[in-house]
Amino acid sequence: MAMNSIRCPVLGARITQVTDLEGIVTRIICPEYESDGTCRVKKSVRAGGPLAQLLERVSEDTLDTRSTLCLLRTA
Repeated sequence: MAMNSIRCPVLGARITQVTDLEGIVTRIICPEYESDGTCRVKKSVRAGGPLAQLLERVSEDTLDTRSTLCLLRTA
């Protein structure tokens, strides 16, 4: 297993990805990451109204999705 420290585009902080020997992400170590694959920060943005949702999707280049799933989630 390998641990990679990467920048989360949503949280704006460093988080840790744990990968297996094949490079597949097996775990995310992040205070905002929930076990079902959702991000609490992204979930709270959805409650902020249409403008907050649009700005959040524009900043991540994900205008075609409405998901609260973490882009860095496990497989």
